[in-house]
Amino acid sequence: MMYHRMLWLLMMTTHYSKLTSINAYSSDSNVLPRSLHTLPMIVTPDTFTDTINSLPDSPMWIMDVETNGFDPYNMNQLCGIGLADLDSEHAYYFPFRHQSDEPNLSQDQLKRLVEFINNTCKTVVGYNVKFDAKFLHNEGINIDAMKLLDVLVMVRMTEPTTINRLSLTDTLVRSYGEKAGAYDLETKKVLKKNKWFRDFSLAPPSVLGPYCIDDVKWTRKLYKDRFRKLVTSNQIELFHFQTKLTKTLYMMERRGVVIDNKYAKQAYDKTLTRIEVLKNRIYELVGHEFNISSTKQLGETFNAMGVHSPLRTAKGAEAWNEEALVRLNSPLAGLVRQYRALEKIRSTYIEPYLELPVLHTSFNNWGTVTGRLSSSSPNLQNIPRDTVYVEDRQLSESDKEDIRGRVAAIVSSKGGNANTELTDDVLDTWSFLGGDKFDPTDARQIAIRNLFIPRQNYKMIAYDYSQMEVRVFMSYVNNEEMNELMKKDNVDFHGEAAKIAFNVTEDDSQFKFFRQLAKSITFGVIYGIGKDKLALQLNTTPDLAAEYKNTYLENMKGSRKFFNSVIRTIKTERQVRNKYGRVYRVPSEFGYKGVNYLIQGTSADIMSERMVAVADYLKDKQSNLLLQVHDEIICEIHEDEVDDVAPKIRELMVQNSLDIPLEVDMEVCNPSWAVKKDFEDMNKFNLIEHIDWD
Repeated sequence: MMYHRMLWLLMMTTHYSKLTSINAYSSDSNVLPRSLHTLPMIVTPDTFTDTINSLPDSPMWIMDVETNGFDPYNMNQLCGIGLADLDSEHAYYFPFRHQSDEPNLSQDQLKRLVEFINNTCKTVVGYNVKFDAKFLHNEGINIDAMKLLDVLVMVRMTEPTTINRLSLTDTLVRSYGEKAGAYDLETKKVLKKNKWFRDFSLAPPSVLGPYCIDDVKWTRKLYKDRFRKLVTSNQIELFHFQTKLTKTLYMMERRGVVIDNKYAKQAYDKTLTRIEVLKNRIYELVGHEFNISSTKQLGETFNAMGVHSPLRTAKGAEAWNEEALVRLNSPLAGLVRQYRALEKIRSTYIEPYLELPVLHTSFNNWGTVTGRLSSSSPNLQNIPRDTVYVEDRQLSESDKEDIRGRVAAIVSSKGGNANTELTDDVLDTWSFLGGDKFDPTDARQIAIRNLFIPRQNYKMIAYDYSQMEVRVFMSYVNNEEMNELMKKDNVDFHGEAAKIAFNVTEDDSQFKFFRQLAKSITFGVIYGIGKDKLALQLNTTPDLAAEYKNTYLENMKGSRKFFNSVIRTIKTERQVRNKYGRVYRVPSEFGYKGVNYLIQGTSADIMSERMVAVADYLKDKQSNLLLQVHDEIICEIHEDEVDDVAPKIRELMVQNSLDIPLEVDMEVCNPSWAVKKDFEDMNKFNLIEHIDWD
């Protein structure tokens, strides 16, 4: 076996050295295997003109860029472009900014290549194409006039739901075997060994060029193979729509959202001051200094005081997570939790934005199994909605109950069990927890969403779907009573579900309990949680939770039928299809997740469909799509267009090709994303600027 491996490496290396137009990197440690199908062509200054003249007039080009970093907005540039047309077997690498002794193409030649692409290309095909598009745009390529076709989206749509490793190398190995990913893996080893990995421009074209060419050619093969799979699975129309969404997301990412740097500095200073106060209080209670962020040192400190965690890790060690700290019912534990929370807020959500004028996140229409958008760098889905207090405050009895509820909600959301009998001195240590109502005039509060503000002469308008997943769930259940209710405005679905499922009225003394019960079971069915977790949420036993769920399914006509049909379909067909035709390939043992995939997936496709519709409407306007988080989109609407454009967007948001009755709340964000006021009342309140705390 070793003999065959060495022979293969020798063949590949020989094949490469014969076909490349420049000499390969000569160090023995950098000899790389080549894919048999690859004909490398690294374009040099001498071969550039002949290469350009020989390229076909193709409307679709597969592209991959190599860069000296990951930030296309501030400091980084491409150092080379990989290019291939759809039909030929040729692929090329154009090196421009390599910092090696090997030749680069000139800036004039770069301009000539850009001109060629702009004159011929109508569609850019790539693997995670939005990343490449940003660097291509910076070089003058007219991305705005082109379609962006993401093979990564195709891969997500044609893979089983259990697959979560979607890098190009992982996909190649999974699709075509170990040899397909060998060159990527070997090249990355060379890049790391030579400390070129963070800045690819340091690598010579003879090393990086074939790597890029390989990626381009494999991307082309993946495109063709996955396109056929989309056709056979009847998802091609959905993919065409996803291609439009990719372009919409690209435009949103490139525009970005403005950061209030002054507020970021003020919030940072206040948070840092509070952290120092907490640190000193903790040291005073303990009697010595230690690393509060270290779980090991924290455990040793508590143990030395005779305090042991009520919980254990899977390996049997004492756990010091949030649930453990709550259940200790200790002022010290509460101060530690507050310290940890504020330190995370400081380091993760404030410090990176101190001098960042505009935030450019990445929206991923391939990041989740269901089709829901995710985001990264940063993950906007994780940005805290609630406020935090960075000064001590006096707690009223209602404040104390509110904090008990918030603590319980935080812990139970992670599958834990909170101690709701927290003493007053412990509650004081948790008083930093605020609600979702931020008062920008209260200097004791900070809110991360207050960092995000509209541009000058723009209004930030939020459109939030009301109970979207519940509405989609009911459309699947097809319960006549609930279907009629969906046609009305301002319906309390959880209250109505309680009336139907548990035969109670609003006058019943237990109505509040049954409403919460119906809400928990509805979302429990949607998210596929079991009786144990449901019992935690309901603060009851697993058997009683199961009984409540059974009653709900029996009385909410259509729900059990829907639930059972999904399970049955997955067992027999190993897949289900949502209302937009999106296919979820689900192993039979995960059949219970099918309901969640259908509901979240349909909700996601509605959101995506509406975003594309809004983007199309805004294409000749000054206003723009800005952000998408959970069931909400944020638009930046020019003040000259507010009266006409803002209501029109809401009108577009409630429409959908499935005719599911939707409700959208429209609010003005002023002075920031953290403060929302009903749009209809916009003329009744003064739009304020940020309060200067200095």
